[in-house]
Amino acid sequence: MTIPSDDAPAPSVPGPGPGADAAQPVWYKRTWLIVTVAIAAVVGASILIDLPRHVSNAEDVASQTATLKEINTDVAPCGYAVNETFLIHHDQVAGTLTPTDRVSATKMLTDDQTACSFTNGSIFDLTNNIQVQDTAAGKYVDRMLSITTTWVTSDALAAVEDIQYLYLHPGDRAKIRDLARQELLLARDRAQAIGDIQQADALLHAHLAAPNLPALPTSSG
Repeated sequence: MTIPSDDAPAPSVPGPGPGADAAQPVWYKRTWLIVTVAIAAVVGASILIDLPRHVSNAEDVASQTATLKEINTDVAPCGYAVNETFLIHHDQVAGTLTPTDRVSATKMLTDDQTACSFTNGSIFDLTNNIQVQDTAAGKYVDRMLSITTTWVTSDALAAVEDIQYLYLHPGDRAKIRDLARQELLLARDRAQAIGDIQQADALLHAHLAAPNLPALPTSSG
C-alpha cells in the first residue's frame, strides 16, 4: 500500500461553474423582492395619506368659507342672468316692454342662456374645479354644491329656454306649463341649498355665506 506523502496535492473539489454568481443573485437583488418591497412602500404611503387629520373648528370655518366664496362667485353670472330673463318675461306678459327693450331683449335672452350653460367658464369651474373639505360640515356644503349645480345647469337653464320660446311664441300652453314646473324646481332647490348651509352653520357654530341663488319672480303666464 502506498502511503501518500505530505507533498501530494489535495484532491480538488468542483467549484461553481461559470456564471453561477449571475444565476443566483444575492437576496437583496432578487427582482421579486424589490417589487414586493416597492408595492408595500406605496401601499403604506397611501394609507398614511388617507388617515383622517384632525381639523379645528376655526380651520373648518375658514375652509368652508373659502369654498362658498368660490361657489357664489361662479354662480353669480347665472343668477343675474336668470333673474333678468324672468323680468323680461314678466314685462312681456304685462305688456310693459318698451321699444328699446324689444330691440335688446332677444340678445339678452341668448346671453342669459349662455350664462347658465356649460359653455360658460364659471359654470365649468363650478362643476369641475371646486373641492370641499371632507368634514361633518363639509358634507352639507358639498351637497349644497351639488344642488346649486342642478339649480344652475338644469332648473335655471330650462326656465330660460322656456322664456326664450315664449318670447317668440307667447301663449304657448305647453311651454307655460313647463315654465311653471321649472319655477317650482328653482324654488325647491334654492330652499334645499339654503337648508344645507344652515345645517353647516349649526355644526360649525358660525354663519356661512348663503347660496347666491336669487328668489325669482313668479311667472304670470
